[in-house]
Amino acid sequence: MRPPLRRIPAALLLASTLSPFQAAISDEIRAGQFYEQAIQAQQNQNLPEAIIDLKNALQENPNYVAAHILLGEIYLKQQSLSEAEVQLTQAKQLGADQALLIKPLAQLYLYQLKYDQLIKEIDPSRFSRDLQPTLHLFRGHAYVQLGELSAALNEYDMASQINPGQIDSLIGRANTLLRRGDIDGARTATDKALQMKPDDPGVRFVIGSIKHSQGDLNGALTEYDATLAAQPEHLDARLARIGILMDQHRDDQALQDLDYVKEHYSFDPRGNYLRSVILARNNRIDESVKELNTAADTLVNLKPELVTAHAQTLMLSGLVNFGLQRYDIAVSHLQLYVRQFPEQIGGYKLLASALLAKNEPEQVITLLKPVLVRNPRDYRLMFLLGSAYMRTGRHDLASTMLEKASALSADGEQIHTEIGLNLLSMGQEQMAAEELEASFKNNPGNTQAGTHLVSIYISRGESANALRVAKAMVEQAPKNITLINLMGTAQVSAKQYKQARQSFERAIELEPNFVAAYVNLGRLDAAENKLDAAKSRLENLLNKQTDNVTLMTELALIELAAGNPERAESWLAKARKVDQKSIPVLLALIEVKLHTGKTTEAVSIAEAAELIDKNDHKVLDALARCYLANNSRDRALAIYIRMADQARLSAKLLYKVARRQLDAEDQYEAIKTLKKAVLADPKHLPSQIALVETELNYGKPVFALSRAENLRQQYPNRSFARTLLGDIAMHDKNYALAVTHFQEGFNLEPNSQVLMKLFDALKQTDRNSEAYGLLSNWLEKHPEDNVPLAALAEENMRAGRFAAAEKQYDKLLKKFPDEPQFLNNLAYVYFNLGNPKALVLAENAVKLAPEHPSANDTLGWILANTGNPEKGLRYLRDAHSRLSGDPEIRYHIAAALEMLQRNDEAKAELQEALNSGQSFNGIDKAKILLEKLNR
Repeated sequence: MRPPLRRIPAALLLASTLSPFQAAISDEIRAGQFYEQAIQAQQNQNLPEAIIDLKNALQENPNYVAAHILLGEIYLKQQSLSEAEVQLTQAKQLGADQALLIKPLAQLYLYQLKYDQLIKEIDPSRFSRDLQPTLHLFRGHAYVQLGELSAALNEYDMASQINPGQIDSLIGRANTLLRRGDIDGARTATDKALQMKPDDPGVRFVIGSIKHSQGDLNGALTEYDATLAAQPEHLDARLARIGILMDQHRDDQALQDLDYVKEHYSFDPRGNYLRSVILARNNRIDESVKELNTAADTLVNLKPELVTAHAQTLMLSGLVNFGLQRYDIAVSHLQLYVRQFPEQIGGYKLLASALLAKNEPEQVITLLKPVLVRNPRDYRLMFLLGSAYMRTGRHDLASTMLEKASALSADGEQIHTEIGLNLLSMGQEQMAAEELEASFKNNPGNTQAGTHLVSIYISRGESANALRVAKAMVEQAPKNITLINLMGTAQVSAKQYKQARQSFERAIELEPNFVAAYVNLGRLDAAENKLDAAKSRLENLLNKQTDNVTLMTELALIELAAGNPERAESWLAKARKVDQKSIPVLLALIEVKLHTGKTTEAVSIAEAAELIDKNDHKVLDALARCYLANNSRDRALAIYIRMADQARLSAKLLYKVARRQLDAEDQYEAIKTLKKAVLADPKHLPSQIALVETELNYGKPVFALSRAENLRQQYPNRSFARTLLGDIAMHDKNYALAVTHFQEGFNLEPNSQVLMKLFDALKQTDRNSEAYGLLSNWLEKHPEDNVPLAALAEENMRAGRFAAAEKQYDKLLKKFPDEPQFLNNLAYVYFNLGNPKALVLAENAVKLAPEHPSANDTLGWILANTGNPEKGLRYLRDAHSRLSGDPEIRYHIAAALEMLQRNDEAKAELQEALNSGQSFNGIDKAKILLEKLNR
């Protein structure tokens, strides 16, 4: 009868803020009563009354997850798509169990024509076997609409393999084969379906479709009539019948069907289009145009770019679009140019540069090889071709070509610099650093190479190298304030704060109004929490440079860090009066708006910034974050895809984008982005590790295994590769192998992260005493390590060692008095020890974390067992909404319903719990209760 309990991750233990769902609940009992009334109204098919009850429940408690889910499902059934989306999205944000949301979300995506999104977001393998066939069906339907018929057949076949008795997969297969023109195959699938269920409306629809394809319109119409008589909401059958009626010029009857479509499927543009055809052929032109416009508003139509016929403008267009980083347009125009002017070598060079920017080196090689034969001494062509060879991994050819380019160039040092800067522009930091180092070695006074080198090394965390290059440049030019300031920045990266301060002060001594050095000194002050000193320093300079936007922006950021958003916004308002288009000002203002919860205003500012510079990585990142904060997820995901495209071969930027995509639960695109990052820089470990983890959890585990094995070979003395291999073994339920990998990793680099993975693996292999000993031994040496301590406390609680668990949770709560899971678990311990404080602790846990299923289950179960089952049921329902696959919660709900004498509902819940095939605490009592109710 113990509620489901989960160990809190270390990240949560160290968090200083609590859950966002800490709003007070106005009347828990009333909310629960309205929800129970809604369930009964739904069972009686009284959907309007159910909607009213659910709205009342949500008015009492806006965070009532179960009410949001049920209301979303009812709206979806009524085809009220926007309302359904609002409710389902709210439920998801409140932490609803994905298993409860995935089917209505899939249906919503189909209705909204979001086929790509459905395929990207809905992965059947992440859900229980019971859910998988239905999800494969949804994916199959989406692939059919996209015209990817082989993929659709594969989905239907997977659904049939999991559940051979499911007729819908046969119907889907028959429909798909019919679209492919395979009438015999469609008949075979239909015959199998007929044997299973001859009167199924879906089967009748397929039979009608077969007759329709063979020209038997009357026979098809008979089948469509039968389909719609049994299932009036069958949209495909209704649209097919409309088509036949239109072919037979029975427009009045067709319009009656279209009225039904308009009433029940107003979101489908096909209805508008068909109505426009009928109206047009009946000379109702204005009405017809109106219908077409409605259809056009529903669909997103992308018109292809028109290429000018004047060849003289093609090169200019290529140059302009290349400069604006519109590489697709640039390439298309330049390709036309070189076709019309094959003797003009400049077009080839620019086209090759654009193709490299698009990361299409093979096309560059194909393009330039014949051009180089005609122009064998053009070092720029050699440089571009060498860069393309480098990008494809043909390093021998690349070296040869680049050496020739360097030899032919009048300035070998400059060619190294140019190659390095070109590589840097493509995101290839490591190779860029090698080229720039070659140039800098020959000439330490080459500030073009040196300054970029310092930036690269700082960004890569190589502070010693950054400092070495910066000092060498300052030695060459000891009074160059820009280089002195840069050296100070390198010293900050090396944590040489005293020396950095001296460098910035030296720069100011040479130039009293040098803003960059003042800003850096202010940032040093702020980092040392000397906020007043930082503000004073910047304000003094601002008194001399009253219109300096940079100083105003820095002051705003300092005020925001000090917890003064109003003052920050005041500084930024002054800055905007001076320069309305300053990107740093707009970015800072966005942070202020997000900080104060003004998400709509933040979106407006971010969109304005994008109009100024749509290729600025920071602007796009801010815009995406604003969209997410404003619940515009689709727009945010589209921004991240743009960012990944623009990052080109910068592994660091690609990794950052991938992290954003993972945070936004766009795993499909995150995998694509991480693959680009690894291709760009195979030595970028964060991308390598993230790709293995993401492939394992959301992609193809076999790829994850291959990558992890490669990492183990490359880094034999590091633990992360072993840990990844252990994660893969855990995913494959090969727990013994997981123990081996985690143990190897722990032996190489002992830490609590690997410790906990090893602990979990040992538990899975029933080596409980070893797992217990592992934690105990670790805590003897690391008594303040909170994650293992929490795990040990939970182990003691699970084993019924409540006195030991009580002591450990007391210790944890002294450190984390507002940690809801510890309050929840101690409440359960107290409940079993008969301590009356249990209820108070459980209530506090729910107040702090109303979205946690464990907390709701504990409180609901305590309330039900202390004479208040009606109130307890509200919390138990919430727990189920967030963790629907836990049979113990269903048992608790059943027990509460039985206490309220709602025995039929209690029996249904008990049957679901016992049919789950899972063991749970209280299973024997659940069986006894079901026997009692069946008497």
